[in-house]
Amino acid sequence: MSGALRRMGLSLLALALVGGYSLYGTVEAHADPTTVDGARAQLDQLEQQQSEIDAQYIEVQVKLQDSQKALDNARSDVESQQAKVAALKTQVSQIALQQYRSSGIDTTTQLLVTDDVQSFLNGLSTMKKASDNTAALLQDYQGAQADLADLQKATQAKTAQISAEQASLADLKKQSDSKVAAAQALLDKLTAAQRQQLAAAQAAANRQAAVATDTSRSAARSAAPAIAVGPGGSARAITALNFALSQVGKAYALGATGPNAYDCSSLTMNAYARAGVGLPRTSQAQFGVGQPVSLSQLAPGDLVFYYSGISHVGIYIGNGMIVHAANPRTGVATAPVTSMPFMGGRRVA
Repeated sequence: MSGALRRMGLSLLALALVGGYSLYGTVEAHADPTTVDGARAQLDQLEQQQSEIDAQYIEVQVKLQDSQKALDNARSDVESQQAKVAALKTQVSQIALQQYRSSGIDTTTQLLVTDDVQSFLNGLSTMKKASDNTAALLQDYQGAQADLADLQKATQAKTAQISAEQASLADLKKQSDSKVAAAQALLDKLTAAQRQQLAAAQAAANRQAAVATDTSRSAARSAAPAIAVGPGGSARAITALNFALSQVGKAYALGATGPNAYDCSSLTMNAYARAGVGLPRTSQAQFGVGQPVSLSQLAPGDLVFYYSGISHVGIYIGNGMIVHAANPRTGVATAPVTSMPFMGGRRVA
């Protein structure tokens, strides 16, 4: 069996395994995944489940990056506050030492033995001012210590949050890895003929989806799902699209942001960055950018979103096709725009 065919079978069957379980491990009833019809029946649902895991991973990854930046800032604030407390402590210590050295004779005795009463009284006034300044300095020192304690507590809390987010990422990655491994076991249960039948059935379904979309947009266009950029689209949108197309064949990796591998939203983010347009990191956030576009109104370069809850994004090519970072088994590839449940488009340039 060819490598391409094997990857197609693995793509379908890896998801067939996932379909036996919810994201929380609850067993669900499905058709027998060792039959071609059973594997096909599960495909859409299983791909959605994998997409949801990936979307969760990316969201947590973004939170972790934000938390790390916040922790770095908090640590910097702690260091600055520690320096301030140390400086105030030095001043307080010096004043305390001076007061100790001058406290040997009480005020009444000094008044009795002095030869210049006026100078002595002037000195008392100066001492009072110094005492007031000392009290203010002590208050500043105590306040700085309290602020330092608060900053240290905030740093500890942020550190704990980062640990929790790192654990969540590890758990999501473990789920993904275990499903791929188990999918291979299911793949081994199919015969070579079943794998070929499965690949052929999926290819036919993709062609039908492309033809249906193409026909609904323009009966004059060719029904073949050719990968040619369709008419329309702004200059920046075409720049983004061309970048995405130039990445076809590269790997998909969970949380990757290029240049050798991408996940779905990092591909679109990088593509539009090339065109000078900033996009958020996650597919959910990208769905809130730009203007909404229906399926029939899509133009080359428009973002296209999939699955209820939005967990996947690609870029519309034209002629009923998209380019997207599909999954770890397929990588960056093209596909019919209706090969997944279409939830909406966004025009961002």
